Amino acid sequence: MSAKEFLYQKQPSTDVERVACLAFYLTHYQDTPHFKTVDISRLNTEAAQIKFSNAAFTVSNATKLGYLAQAGKGAKQISALGEQFVQALPDREAAKAVMTNLRRRKSSRKEKGVAGD
Repeated sequence: MSAKEFLYQKQPSTDVERVACLAFYLTHYQDTPHFKTVDISRLNTEAAQIKFSNAAFTVSNATKLGYLAQAGKGAKQISALGEQFVQALPDREAAKAVMTNLRRRKSSRKEKGVAGD
């Protein structure tokens, strides 16, 4: 399957979701588990998608939201959450549930830390 077909099937609605989908594609279809922003941009062009206005900023946002994780030496990799999110697409409700479950777990950890002080 081409990257263009993959993105058509997944129907990402934001640039950050598109980055997550491209990272998933790099990992599972191109056997590239660790990648840099330029690899994401190159695959985005190959998939005939609209160019990112600021690819580094978008990749950074995808990392902050938990779709990507650091892989060392400036490289990134798709996170377990990112994989679950992309697998749930194009079902928006299932994808939203993946993100909601993460937020609940993060807040409960914080609550435990505050309660233990």
